[in-house]
Amino acid sequence: MISYDGPINILLVDDYPENLLAIEAVLGDLNYNLVKCLSGEEALRALLKDDFAVIVMDVQMPGMDGFETARMIKSREKTKEIPIIFVSATSKESQHLFTGYAVGAIDYMLKPFVPQIFRSKIEGFVGMFINNKKLQLQKVLLQQQTQELERMNKELMRTAYQLTKAEAIKSVISSTSMDTMITFDEKGIILTVNPSVFQMFNYEEREVIGKHIQDLMPDLCLKMLEGMTEQTAEGLSSGRLIEVMPLRNDGSRFNAEIKVGSTHVDDELIYACTVSDITDRKKAERELLAAKEAAEIADRAKTEFLAMVSHEIRTPMNGILGMTSLLTETDLNEEQRDFTEIILKSGDSLLGVINDILDYAKIEAGKLELERIPFSLKSCLDDSLDLFIAKARENNLDLICTIEDGVPECLYGDVTKLRQILMNLVSNAIKFTPAGRIEVSTRLSSQKFTGKTGREILVEFEVRDTGVGIPEEKRAELFQPFSQLDSSMTRKYGGTGLGLAICKNLVELMDGTIDCQPNLPTGATFTFTILLERVEEQLTYGAGEFTAASQPEPFPRWEASQPFSFSAMLNDSLAEISATSLPSAFMDTVGQRKELLSFSSTVHEIGSAPGMSRQPRVLVAEDNDVNQKLILKLLYRLGVSADVAENGEFAVKMALSQDYDLIFMDMKMPIMDGLEATRLITSQGGARHPIIIAMTANVLPGDKQKCLEAGMTDYISKPIRTDILERMLNRYLITDLATEKQSTH
Repeated sequence: MISYDGPINILLVDDYPENLLAIEAVLGDLNYNLVKCLSGEEALRALLKDDFAVIVMDVQMPGMDGFETARMIKSREKTKEIPIIFVSATSKESQHLFTGYAVGAIDYMLKPFVPQIFRSKIEGFVGMFINNKKLQLQKVLLQQQTQELERMNKELMRTAYQLTKAEAIKSVISSTSMDTMITFDEKGIILTVNPSVFQMFNYEEREVIGKHIQDLMPDLCLKMLEGMTEQTAEGLSSGRLIEVMPLRNDGSRFNAEIKVGSTHVDDELIYACTVSDITDRKKAERELLAAKEAAEIADRAKTEFLAMVSHEIRTPMNGILGMTSLLTETDLNEEQRDFTEIILKSGDSLLGVINDILDYAKIEAGKLELERIPFSLKSCLDDSLDLFIAKARENNLDLICTIEDGVPECLYGDVTKLRQILMNLVSNAIKFTPAGRIEVSTRLSSQKFTGKTGREILVEFEVRDTGVGIPEEKRAELFQPFSQLDSSMTRKYGGTGLGLAICKNLVELMDGTIDCQPNLPTGATFTFTILLERVEEQLTYGAGEFTAASQPEPFPRWEASQPFSFSAMLNDSLAEISATSLPSAFMDTVGQRKELLSFSSTVHEIGSAPGMSRQPRVLVAEDNDVNQKLILKLLYRLGVSADVAENGEFAVKMALSQDYDLIFMDMKMPIMDGLEATRLITSQGGARHPIIIAMTANVLPGDKQKCLEAGMTDYISKPIRTDILERMLNRYLITDLATEKQSTH
């Protein structure tokens, strides 16, 4: 029921206040809001503010009388429907009555009037006002309800359209999908299928309805479904994909992938299953797996081929170069010495070509891996430049090496590959520099880089020469494989054109870059950076003040605790200084330490080195007769005699029956290889095992790691040189025997 609870306003208009009070006395107990005005103008202003149920107005008033006021009221849209009762005491003439009704009055009362009649008329008009308000409210509510119904109707129409559209799309998808869609109950009875069941299973739709799901998929157990689905908030669950082998109508099987979901319909569990034929995919996977296996077999074959080629080339090269080197130290006439030196140079050139080809083949095969071991940067530079001292002196070249301030002495990284890059660049510099100098400098790079541990540093190396130079237009070809500046270069200087390509690959493997800045006609500068890692708690190279005397006498020793900048140089001005009086260090005027790189050809007898407790006991395990003779000769020149085992089995027997200090172990031997022999020797009990150093013609990545894992201490590759053999004996044999002597005192 609609009710009106708003205020009921009645407007009283009379120019005499006492008349207004009299009317108020008649209506005062009816709880109406009586608004009293003394003029027509005041009444018009009051009508602008409030809504009134009825107006009681005197006719004769000064200024604007009742008739004029009534006309103004009826002319306004807001107030024209308000009933007006005229009250007058001046005339009973009909003309006044006609005028009052003409201007819009609804009643006309003459004073004095009967209070009860007046009250009844007012209550009647108030009732009409209330009913009118109720009608207005009802109209508003009806309009609101109509709008809501219209909105709901539109929403229903849109929903109905969407449902129709969804059903149509679902029907199209279901009928055109290559996948079979099956619904079945919790007992496994098939309820519905889509048309593709015919193509996939060779059944008509009507033939499948009512069958058990296991008639189509025998390996699908209903108990499996309980763990395959995961309930969602909407009550629908979707399961994971599983592979099955469904059964066709003709009894054949095929590869399929199914996904099962479930929901409840009227408290009944219903499963929905999508079946996808993956026969082609499984075939492709099998083909891909077969191709992968074939590629791995080919990769292993390539690796084995590289190892075989390396071994078969390096083994005779070891004999050729080693024996020729020994031959040069015998009593030869001038012509014979000429011939042997030609053999040595040609052999070295051939070995360089072989190394480049094998290295590039390893890069192409993806067989290069980085090591992460601590190493001394100074030792790395020493080792890299040692090999070129004699050649530099022969060409009258200054070979200078500088480590700038702030570079750590000890770093983590792949020292072998760093040494290979440096040797390649220095070798090129010597090859293309007929006179002048070659400078190798090392510094911390200013380039930005991203590290993983926070201990990484980007180290920059620079190799500068004063040689023939590189034309600007040839820079782009420098790092391409098999590239030479021109064919005349190959004829004059030799080489494969692989060296710089190998350097570029090694540098990039170590997260660095390499570039060349030609500075014709004064030579070229090769700069490369690599990412290395600091070793905690170490000294760094820094400036130190130190001035050398001019006379050739021993210089003061550099204290280990003093930081320094390291530089080494070689030139003919030092030729007159004897090997015994070479300085340990000398400084130039800017305070950088200069350390002379050794070029003495004197053979030091390891066997009679001071501090050793006894003659060392050495075993050589080598199956090749030539290599046996070579290494025995090289050891003999170093003052060391050795026993020989012709295969790994003999090496194990001899090592277990005698106390050897050091064993040189060939990797590839008949009956038992070096790795297996090492494992057997090191697996025996006892507090002391011999030091075992691998000798191999294999140069593939992972070979050194295999040696270390088998229990070997170090690794040298063939062809074996006297200086490398001497370094190994110095590193392991003298230290070990000196320690043994100290422990006996």
